[in-house]
Amino acid sequence: MIVINVGFQLVSIDPSEVKGIGRDGIGEIPVKDGGSLADAMHMVGLVPNKPFMTLVNGDPVAPENRDDKVLNDGDQIAVFPPIEGG
Repeated sequence: MIVINVGFQLVSIDPSEVKGIGRDGIGEIPVKDGGSLADAMHMVGLVPNKPFMTLVNGDPVAPENRDDKVLNDGDQIAVFPPIEGG
């Protein structure tokens, strides 16, 4: 099995609740080649269908598209809690 590495950053999410990410909320995780954003989220213990805001290389990925968003080696993922305001 071929494995790629992707960067993973948590913003305003407690990193102690997530596997494989440093105390600063930043880390690099291995994902199988051809793996999706949902796969990467599962790897660290995040539920992909939760209403997190997710970005891959700065581009937003809606929850319903996480299974279809194929990752490439070196991609950078950022995950935020839902942002509310007005």
